Amino acid sequence: MKLYKTTITPLSNFATSLKGDTLFGQMCWAIRYTFGNEKLECLLANYEDYPFLVVSDGFASGYLPKPSLPSSLLGEDSDKKKENRKNIWLTLSQLQNGEFNKAITDEIAGNKIKTVATVKNSLNYKTFTTDDSGTFSPYSENESAISPKDIYFLVSDDFSKDELIQTLQTISQMGFGKNASIGKGFFSFSELEEVKLIKSSNTFITLAPSVLEGQNIKNSYYEPFTRFGKHGAELANTNPFKKPILMANSGAVVVFEEVYTKPHIGKAIKGHSSHENTVHQGYAILIPTKEIN
Repeated sequence: MKLYKTTITPLSNFATSLKGDTLFGQMCWAIRYTFGNEKLECLLANYEDYPFLVVSDGFASGYLPKPSLPSSLLGEDSDKKKENRKNIWLTLSQLQNGEFNKAITDEIAGNKIKTVATVKNSLNYKTFTTDDSGTFSPYSENESAISPKDIYFLVSDDFSKDELIQTLQTISQMGFGKNASIGKGFFSFSELEEVKLIKSSNTFITLAPSVLEGQNIKNSYYEPFTRFGKHGAELANTNPFKKPILMANSGAVVVFEEVYTKPHIGKAIKGHSSHENTVHQGYAILIPTKEIN
């Protein structure tokens, strides 16, 4: 499998967070729209044993997240807890060399996120009133203006670089996530760059929410992440809701019993939707790092 990186530059606000599992779901829809449903089904046929694509979260351009480790294992000053919580970004080189105490803040990394709330009102299109009583029923939706983000893609031989580029083009033109139909989630992206990693290690961090169980793991450190998923596209017209999924959040640290050679961890997740063929990305790209003592 090959690891690629691109930098997306937002052209509008985003109403959905750039998490790897959500990105994978939209990539699947884009593959269907671009190449046809038969192509998507062929790619997903062996997904439970051999993923054709694993997608990362969107990260501050030029950086990766600090591992989810106690300060004592990160080499941080235990008397500076407030500062330590703000230092969340590392370069790939620092991460692989275990230089965790060199993490920097959002401000230094240029990771800007400005969240605004848009107040809306629900409307009954049968009566053209807000509700049965005509009462004003406001609700708010959050959207964010974000700076450029790096996204990593781990692809198998079944899914070429050109197909990945065409799929990204489809998403960039249709918009990512919620409220794409009203102009949210549009972006441009840079040329794909192949990323080379050190190979020999038994300690890794993850780049997306994932399932860590049953992987011959010696130890792990992570923050829990619960995905309350919904279907998109035409499936949103029936029952859009999925069952909650509990995973280890991005930045989890996984220590294996011995040197681990796969570039990813996790499994395909099924059975969380009323639509039987629904699959959720429970995989995450692994970045090798220095062994933790």
